[in-house]
Amino acid sequence: MSALTLTLAEGVAEIALDDGKVNALSEQMLEALLAAIDQARAAEAALLIYGRAGVLSAGYDRRLIAAGGPACDAMRAAGDRLTLALLDYPAPVVIASTGHAMAKAAFMLLLADYRIGAAGAFNIALNEVAIGMTMPDAAMPQARRLAPQWLNRCALQAQVLDPQQALEAGFYDELATGGELLERARVKVRELAALDRKAYRETRLLLNAPLRADVMAALTGVRG
Repeated sequence: MSALTLTLAEGVAEIALDDGKVNALSEQMLEALLAAIDQARAAEAALLIYGRAGVLSAGYDRRLIAAGGPACDAMRAAGDRLTLALLDYPAPVVIASTGHAMAKAAFMLLLADYRIGAAGAFNIALNEVAIGMTMPDAAMPQARRLAPQWLNRCALQAQVLDPQQALEAGFYDELATGGELLERARVKVRELAALDRKAYRETRLLLNAPLRADVMAALTGVRG
């Protein structure tokens, strides 16, 4: 079974992550996700990303983080490319968080235009500090998209949030029950896709430009 499937229909691309486990964002998973996003972009499709029931993703592959070295570096480089691919996407981006969303997966939520979370006993967290990682320079500007009163708790204290707290913090725009989640996300992505595409694309780029500049400065070490 493939860990990722792409479906294109009626101007909407759906990317489903399902490795049968926790959808760890290994280099292989990230490269497959980037390739699917490229295909969706070529089709000029609005984009919906979701995970398997109970989990969007546990974030980067913890085994590679623990091991370090070239494989870990390649994984994180692919993750940085994913950040830019989501920021630069020229059409609406909706993420349906089907459950747990940890670390890199939580950052993905912050890069989407609209985020719907599954109500239930799920964890959402920027848990880098909790697992002994200093928050990467390119991640901090993304974290600042959170509601200011939650930033310290999420980025510095690595507080694990439930879906209602994640809604308040700004990871989600709304919550839905598991049975309604995907249908609600599909309705939303079609609503956004119906907006004037040129105006949406140009406004999206303007909206994301300051964050993109901060991310690029952190990745390249070049400040404007």
